[in-house]
Amino acid sequence: MRPTARFDAGKGNLVQPMPAWTVRKNDVDRPLVVLGCALFVAALQFSYVFMDVKLFPFFGLRLTRLDPLWLVLGFLMALVPSLWLPARLSRPSQVAYWVLYLTVIVPAMWIPYQTLDVPPHLYLAYSGVLLGCFYGLGFSHLAPRWHVKRPVVHPDYFFFALTAIAIVFTLAVWSTNGFHIEIGLQDMYNRRKEAKSEISAGSIMSYLKGNLTSALQPYTFALGITRGSLILVCISVWIGLVGFSVEGSKTSAAIPFLLLAMYPFLTRFRAKFGIAISIAAGIAVLVVIAAYSATHIIGIPVVTTWRLFEAKGLLSGFYWDFFTTHPKALMADGFLRGLIHYPYPYPVSQQIGLTYFGSADTNANANLWASAFGDFGYLGMIAETVLLAMLFRLIDSISLNRGFLIPAFLCAFLGMKLSDVALDTSILSHGTLAILVFLYILPPMTKAPLESPVLQEPTGATA
Repeated sequence: MRPTARFDAGKGNLVQPMPAWTVRKNDVDRPLVVLGCALFVAALQFSYVFMDVKLFPFFGLRLTRLDPLWLVLGFLMALVPSLWLPARLSRPSQVAYWVLYLTVIVPAMWIPYQTLDVPPHLYLAYSGVLLGCFYGLGFSHLAPRWHVKRPVVHPDYFFFALTAIAIVFTLAVWSTNGFHIEIGLQDMYNRRKEAKSEISAGSIMSYLKGNLTSALQPYTFALGITRGSLILVCISVWIGLVGFSVEGSKTSAAIPFLLLAMYPFLTRFRAKFGIAISIAAGIAVLVVIAAYSATHIIGIPVVTTWRLFEAKGLLSGFYWDFFTTHPKALMADGFLRGLIHYPYPYPVSQQIGLTYFGSADTNANANLWASAFGDFGYLGMIAETVLLAMLFRLIDSISLNRGFLIPAFLCAFLGMKLSDVALDTSILSHGTLAILVFLYILPPMTKAPLESPVLQEPTGATA
């Protein structure tokens, strides 16, 4: 059927349709996203083979003689999501979706083939279910947003209350180490042990600490940057300094750098986010390889390729391997503690640390899907995906008329958190619930000088 002309009321004339064979901009974006993701996957595998295996064998990284079929399959399974990952951002939760792809999906598709002592076809079932869950999670962005009624909060009252809460929480947590500022890297892990002994899990102070560094710090930083408040930015930096002093929290130290690194991708490159973030991630891995080769400073790959990517793939395999042959945890060490018998002497993360790293002091937290498998197996992974999809939809719904940049910043941080902890842990102990409350009561944007133009959500199918 030949396309018909449409009437443009603004110009007062007929606009002829583009021929069916015309190449549209969106048709070009998808191949570029695929190429960008291929660059990232290849760069990470190159880093693994030629740098990280040699540096971190004591963590469990190694090279195994594999049939080339499994090498190709791991690469392709890591690349497949590039066929549906959003090329442009229309919702804040798509930022978290991309972060989970880069940090969890890609390394979990191939690293366990190298690090586990089981035939690779046994792990294939887990990686296949994980890939299916990730695909299903993407449908949350197709669902219409909920209409959420909000309270009307005066901006002055909101900023005063936020500042007061941040100061009170910071002083309360800071008091646990006698109001000392300690930023040395050498005793960072000693401070972490002391914080665990002084702030017991499940106590009110533990929840204050978790919400301080995982909710108030990123929220005040994002709000300060977006709405031009130097006071909020300084409060966020102060929170990070206190968090690092009290418990040696690397997250507290990294939050400003993470959010600032995401800033150009969420503003200038928002319409080309998928292309820009995938290519930038691949180039960043290659830069890390070059930097280490030139300086031999092991800290460079420790905080980048190992901490951000390979550790997450390694632990995905370890959680699958352990809970395939041992009883499931059934959330008895967390949300259902005391209601269900727990079969292990240590919490799950420490039990994995003891089994695979030889020490219960090793806190081997894993991403939300690996944790869900440890609790309830494959059904747990599916249920976790459904719950996360609902959370994504809620975030997108309460972000309407609040600007794009603030919720997008927070979704980048949420994606990083979920690459390390279970969803329920993130909600209850790592600030996600508090962030939802802050977004819910956030006054609407009156002006947004730092925001890029709002992109309309695509409708209909594209070729």
